[in-house]
Amino acid sequence: MTPMNEGWQDRLEKFGISLYMIRVTIAATLSWLAVYSLYGDRYLYFAPLAAILITQGSVKASLEKGAYRLTGIVLGGLVSLIVGQFLDVGVWSILLILLLGIGAATACRINIQAVSQVGVTSVLTLTFFHDHYIEWRVAETFIGVLIALLINMIIVPPKGFVKVKDMTHQGALLLADALGGLCAQGHGSAKAQTALADSAKLLGTSAVRQKELLYTLAHCSCRRELQSLNRTTGRLKTIHAYVKEIGEELALLPTRYAVAGGISEAMEATADCIVLYGADSQPDTDGKASLPEALRRARELQLAAFAGLQADCPITAIRDLGAVFSHLSRVLDEIERADYAAFPAAAQRVPSGAARSARARGKTPAGLL
Repeated sequence: MTPMNEGWQDRLEKFGISLYMIRVTIAATLSWLAVYSLYGDRYLYFAPLAAILITQGSVKASLEKGAYRLTGIVLGGLVSLIVGQFLDVGVWSILLILLLGIGAATACRINIQAVSQVGVTSVLTLTFFHDHYIEWRVAETFIGVLIALLINMIIVPPKGFVKVKDMTHQGALLLADALGGLCAQGHGSAKAQTALADSAKLLGTSAVRQKELLYTLAHCSCRRELQSLNRTTGRLKTIHAYVKEIGEELALLPTRYAVAGGISEAMEATADCIVLYGADSQPDTDGKASLPEALRRARELQLAAFAGLQADCPITAIRDLGAVFSHLSRVLDEIERADYAAFPAAAQRVPSGAARSARARGKTPAGLL
């Protein structure tokens, strides 16, 4: 099973034929055919209606909406069957079933989508009480939901896995740029904050889309890679929180300490480690081979910078410097705890500026956000 070709999708969308439209159309049509082949011409509209209403942009969203719809239908149908045993259709029976059905659903903290479906189903079930309405509606809605979910799992956006890998990689590059630029003053510092915000957006979007791809049939073959990428993205999000705290601590330092050469060099070396760790999302890079040496170099620079600055700082500045270097060390700790199967025993030394040039080359592709 392969995703839809990207070129075909672009051409079709020019004529208003979107991926969502294709999913809905196929799901509704197949639902109608399935019910017709099973039951004939009884209530054929429930299955395609369910397929249309629950089809969403992702399998998870469709599953949630389908579960809410089925829950509301079952609960509303049960209440109507009970009330219908004692009252005919009328204002009092409708009032009673709405009070009981919606009240019970609200008391059970059921999602609002299911609560509204309880009211709709209750009224319709009471109206068709003598015609086995609820049995047909539950069965055919289930068929429509099932077919819609299958269509969502089969028809997926093109190159989905490649795009989420690119998002994670670009998020790592931006995060490294942000850390490397935090010591800069004025325009440089503003650029670092912008890079930090863009990195958070890319990593968050990538994490959401990775979880969506896990539910698709088209990406079963790369499920293990997806899980590994998800771990990498999660650690980068944790590192992002540390980098944000580093920026906040630097803002508390006197300017002459915040822009000291030792701090800048240590932060650049730490940023290089983030770049190499982010390269885990791009298997064709040599990040795994050079990362251990980059980590050792960054730790040495951090220790040397902190030791050198302590001799020339007042006690209050040392306290804030300690917070900065503590977070820098945690960035390296997080990378070291990453799930790397094995580092080469004799890792080559990182070429000077190699990771930094990777950051310079990395540009966020249009459309990733």
